[in-house]
Amino acid sequence: MTQAIKHNPAVSQAELLGAALRYCAVADWFEGHPCTWQRHMSLSEAMDVFNRVEAELREVGAKAMRGHGHRDLVLQGVGISEEAR
Repeated sequence: MTQAIKHNPAVSQAELLGAALRYCAVADWFEGHPCTWQRHMSLSEAMDVFNRVEAELREVGAKAMRGHGHRDLVLQGVGISEEAR
C-alpha cells in the first residue's frame, strides 16, 4: 500500500464502511437464520466466519477512530469516564 493510500481519509472511511457492512451481513445471517447456515456448516465453522469479520471490523474501526480523533468522543458518549480511558 502506498503512503498516499495509507493517509487518505476517504480510503480508510471506505474500508471501515466495507468492514461494517460485512459484519452486519454476517451477524444478520448468523443470528437471524441459524437453520440456513446449519445445513451448510458446523457451528464452529459459522463462528469462525463471524469472528473473522468481527475482528476485521474492530481493527479497521479502531484505526479509523484513532486516526480521526473520534475514539474519545465515542467513549464519552457511551459513558466511559476520561479516567478509565
